[in-house]
Amino acid sequence: MSDFRHAFNTFNAELTNQPWDYTTDGRTLTVIPAGLPHAEPGQAEIMIRITESHTRAAEAGITTSDMPGLLAVLAGHNTWSHTTFLGDRISLAPAGAGGVVLMVVEVGYASSDPASRYETIVTVHLPGEQRMPLAAALRRAADVARSWED
Repeated sequence: MSDFRHAFNTFNAELTNQPWDYTTDGRTLTVIPAGLPHAEPGQAEIMIRITESHTRAAEAGITTSDMPGLLAVLAGHNTWSHTTFLGDRISLAPAGAGGVVLMVVEVGYASSDPASRYETIVTVHLPGEQRMPLAAALRRAADVARSWED
């Protein structure tokens, strides 16, 4: 039984993507599959989180069907934005020397009252040399997320 468990744990570790982190200026960008198996085709999510401090962070998900748009923009130098059905947003804009500014806007509610809506907006600047590592991390996370789709 321990051989089976070891083989299963090894297989599971290979399928489960570890988070990709990039930290600059005290802010951390994290990319990880949402971890929700049995999603509909094209609907598994990859979470993009920017942590500014211990008390301030924003996170939004992008589905595997929307990922090609983000990857295409990372390869070029265009502006891109994605809004989830919950109203969260992920935006990417070119910055100097081939870099990009990534912004995550997370929508929340202080109570069940729609008027209590608030937004947490966090940005991170990635230098040009981090564009392709981010794209590779997003591709790996998307591959893992796609494996969870039915």
